[in-house]
Amino acid sequence: MQLFTPLQYLKIDIANSFGLDKENWDTRLAWFNENEDNLDNLMVEADEPAMFYAGVQAYKKVLKGLPIGYPVSLDATSSGMQLLACITGCLKSAQMCNVVDVGSRRDSYTDIYHIMQEKGRIEGGIDRSGVKQAIMTALYSSKAIPIQIFGEENVKQFYLTMSEEVPGAWALNEAFLNMWNPNIDTYKWIMPDNFHVQIKVIDSVKESFDFLGKERVIFRKVHQPTKEGRSLGANTIHSIDGMVVRELVGRCNYNKDRIESIKAMLENRPYKTLDVYDEDTHMVNTLWGLYKSSKFLSVRILDHINHRTIKLVDPDVILKLVNSLPNKPFQVLTIHDCFRVLPNYGNDLRLQINEIYAYIVESEMLSFLVSQLLGKYTPVVKGELTGDMVREANYILS
Repeated sequence: MQLFTPLQYLKIDIANSFGLDKENWDTRLAWFNENEDNLDNLMVEADEPAMFYAGVQAYKKVLKGLPIGYPVSLDATSSGMQLLACITGCLKSAQMCNVVDVGSRRDSYTDIYHIMQEKGRIEGGIDRSGVKQAIMTALYSSKAIPIQIFGEENVKQFYLTMSEEVPGAWALNEAFLNMWNPNIDTYKWIMPDNFHVQIKVIDSVKESFDFLGKERVIFRKVHQPTKEGRSLGANTIHSIDGMVVRELVGRCNYNKDRIESIKAMLENRPYKTLDVYDEDTHMVNTLWGLYKSSKFLSVRILDHINHRTIKLVDPDVILKLVNSLPNKPFQVLTIHDCFRVLPNYGNDLRLQINEIYAYIVESEMLSFLVSQLLGKYTPVVKGELTGDMVREANYILS
């Protein structure tokens, strides 16, 4: 993975705000160096002028040797598609959305549209924002938005392209539709960090009544089973997305004293006898049980590891988790899949998101979640994507 200095991250952030966030790292840095003396005049041309201005002011302070306290922003490049690629292990899907490095920063939305044009499936005339809406919502089982963007005559060609270019992600999206249970009014599942998800099924019920001698009709929302539903895929992927944010913050902004004490304890085995059942014991038992089922160990378990609870787990697995954390803790500001950190921690942030994605690939996350949705153990055969491929990715965040 390509690493950068704090000053380079600040330059990249300014280039991103100008509108170059879809370019390669080297292109962004080259643009900054070419325009360094003209940055003030370029503010009116920036895609995000306020952010561009803030970044430039921070850069000027750095040149004077002053502290800035300015966090740079790095966004996931199509996080929904990325997570679908990870849980299915689909290498081709992963290559489309930067989960696997292909030598350049891909823009999946533009690339899929261009492929449709190259294969003669559409003539053109749709802007990127429309294509993005179609792809993003289609991966969450929407029919209305893709039809609205591409039209009835072209939407089948769009679906065909999706099935070819992101096959694992698309297949899972369609599989979620078949998992819908018309007898269930609430879907529930538990994430590997013991976050409990509960999604109510809401139906629209038509009711008519007489008012002033005329029949009137109203629709009201009712919590009840429905014959069909399209929300299962979106809610499942969103639940993983939320877990990624929680794991990232836990990994980056950890308690240094606690981690140091765990490291010392792991080096000085054996441990004390387990003789008390308390909250820590309960949580370690719970999180370790979820790990054994999902093969994804949440960083949350470190908050409850001590000389007693370590007896409940494999200490080598805990040590591996501890050693995967950054050398120093740091704060992360999160807005969905946008992450902001001080420039000093840009490398650490990217390494941690890569590690979490790799860990998902190496886990049994999809089987773990689908088994809960279907109410029975459901093994899932995944593709050829590996965690080591993901750890080397350059543009999961960009």
